[in-house]
Amino acid sequence: MDRAADSRATRSVRLQPGRSGPRRARLDALKAKIARLEAEGGGFVDPGRPRLAPPEPVQPANDPDPLAEFRAEAGLHDLRPQSYLDAPAAYAFAARWLAGLPGGRALVWVRAAGEPRLDFGAPCPDGLAQAGIDPGRLTLVRARPGADALWAMEEALRAGALVLGEAGAASAYDLSASRRLHAAAKTSRGQILVIRSHDGAGSSAALTRWAVAAAPGKPAPWRGAGGLPGLGSLRLKAVLERRRGGPPGALELEWEDDALRRLEPAALADRPAEAAAG
Repeated sequence: MDRAADSRATRSVRLQPGRSGPRRARLDALKAKIARLEAEGGGFVDPGRPRLAPPEPVQPANDPDPLAEFRAEAGLHDLRPQSYLDAPAAYAFAARWLAGLPGGRALVWVRAAGEPRLDFGAPCPDGLAQAGIDPGRLTLVRARPGADALWAMEEALRAGALVLGEAGAASAYDLSASRRLHAAAKTSRGQILVIRSHDGAGSSAALTRWAVAAAPGKPAPWRGAGGLPGLGSLRLKAVLERRRGGPPGALELEWEDDALRRLEPAALADRPAEAAAG
């Protein structure tokens, strides 16, 4: 997440607040904006740096993707950070999830403007490319939390996009609203991931519900000027709290960004003991 990237984000559409205008007119205006963006050829272009080519994820043949079975079915999935400070980990998990979906469908990220529990900045184009997502696929929508954000998610699904939506702690995201989103995703044969707040998770029609937290990883084999170890590979713990028709569970995932290679670290109890310092 990169606050500075907010100003240079790929393509951004802002929903106009207020309910006085007809909803159909607002929808037509949104469709017209998207059509213009698509006619321009799209794509993230930052004049200050060369465009990053979307990398191809590398998966070893003997290392199946444990998320593949959850991506196989169209529909709605919920996730939430385990704590407030785990929100970036939840976004990273969502990015990896979306990057693993087949095809090059448009990606719409519906931000809940002003949601204090998800205030970690805008998506970073470089980070998206590093996760395997071409930033040119992304359209960023800012909407008021609650009904407006949910409406934008549903319309994006009906337009055939993959959707990452922020529900935060909005009470409007209830069982009825989640059923509508799930039905829209099924109809379009797409997927939507809805990020909820760390301190609230009511009923939902989602196929799965995840709680994501950062996990300690192996430090990089170099130290910075202050002697602190360098940041190692991204490692997350994803707890499957609920799965429709299946048991709960937990996954610990690690990605080596240099090679875009995903690892499944050994269970904690099976890891070799670290050598004593000194």
